[in-house]
Amino acid sequence: MEKSEHQLWPSREVARLLSLVETERRYYEDVLAVLPVPVAIVQAGGKFVSANRAFLQSRQIKMAELAALSLPRLLPGVPLEPGVHGEWQLVRIQRWDDEDSDLLLVQHPAEGAAPAAAGPAASPFALQEAASVASAKLAGRVLHEANNLLMVLSGYGEEILDALPPESPVREDMREILRSTERIKGMSAQLQALAAPPKAVRTSFDLVSFLRAFSAREPGLVLSGGLPALTVTADRSHLEQMLLTLVRYAARPLAVTLRAPSAVVISGLPASLVEDMELLSPAARASSGALSAVPGLLLASRVRWHVVAEGGGSALHLEFSAEAVTAGPARRILVVDDEEGIRALVRKVLERQGFTVNEAESGNAAVTMLERDATAYDLLITDMMMPGMDGRSLAGRAAQLRPGIRTLFISGYTEDTEVQSGRLPAGTAFLAKPFQHSALVDAVNRLLA
Repeated sequence: MEKSEHQLWPSREVARLLSLVETERRYYEDVLAVLPVPVAIVQAGGKFVSANRAFLQSRQIKMAELAALSLPRLLPGVPLEPGVHGEWQLVRIQRWDDEDSDLLLVQHPAEGAAPAAAGPAASPFALQEAASVASAKLAGRVLHEANNLLMVLSGYGEEILDALPPESPVREDMREILRSTERIKGMSAQLQALAAPPKAVRTSFDLVSFLRAFSAREPGLVLSGGLPALTVTADRSHLEQMLLTLVRYAARPLAVTLRAPSAVVISGLPASLVEDMELLSPAARASSGALSAVPGLLLASRVRWHVVAEGGGSALHLEFSAEAVTAGPARRILVVDDEEGIRALVRKVLERQGFTVNEAESGNAAVTMLERDATAYDLLITDMMMPGMDGRSLAGRAAQLRPGIRTLFISGYTEDTEVQSGRLPAGTAFLAKPFQHSALVDAVNRLLA
């Protein structure tokens, strides 16, 4: 590098970048070192790169001895390929440069063993949820540090790129660094899905009707004919998000079949489904993290899942919980809209879900009902823009007359700044018209959860 180019790199800023990278490296090494589970990193050829204390203690070896060992030599029964092999699991770690990837080797507890704190009655879902909470905390910490580092790397990288003369050969090197930060942002999207696991509102509903409605909107999902009714318990919006992600990921029709008593098989998925959900593969990057969120969505809805190889591709098997959500007293909802057709439709959809629904044609009429009738309402559903009293004013008056009532605003258009910014008060939500039946039901269930 010529001196004139060298002078464009302020030594203080370069030192700061190197210091941040080194600090981040040490942080991740410390996290790995203190994990109580045996973990090691293995090269594609089988040589060990590093391992934590738990791994070294379990194998009774020292770190200095590790470099001379290989996976086939230390664990002869574990093949060099991703997957679960007895008590060991290998997960491929995607490298930023797309060269041969390393493998993460993790030891699982022996079959039948459960954490002592969980107790003998702990269900598989309880154990999975406990593991999910622990993973979310770790992912949140890593995400915070990684995003800070990304901000520094990309920000200073752009500064350096702008300062380089157009003819400098270093410009392409710096562009490659910035392209790599974009790749890392895809990893951050996957970490975000793990750090903020979705909250589920589980309800009991007919799965076949749900799937037929979904396939009518998304022709990429094909149902076999003559399916019997099947009542399941899950979060409808999570299930819809999962199906939509899989349809777009597969980019070809997916076949859905039911198997008694409460299992669903989705066929026609790529053979690399499990790898794509776990790794930052091209398919995972194209989904902007949505694909890696699928396991979390299923876990939150308490849906068991596993993938089976099938005819050159794979099939996703889903087993829904047999438990039914215990129904409490019927919730009462007041629907207010100046369009009679909309009021009737909302009432019809909600009454099918077991809600008791009353309606009013205007804000003033709704206030009159609340003042004259002592009926307790759990939820107000109101249009934002109506002749006379608008939805916002109605919600304020309803809160005075029925303390604790929640409000769902619906509108085809609103100039309300709080709605446009997404900063609505607690106990309120907004649903834009037109909306699907499932979106209405989900919004109501979330407000009343």
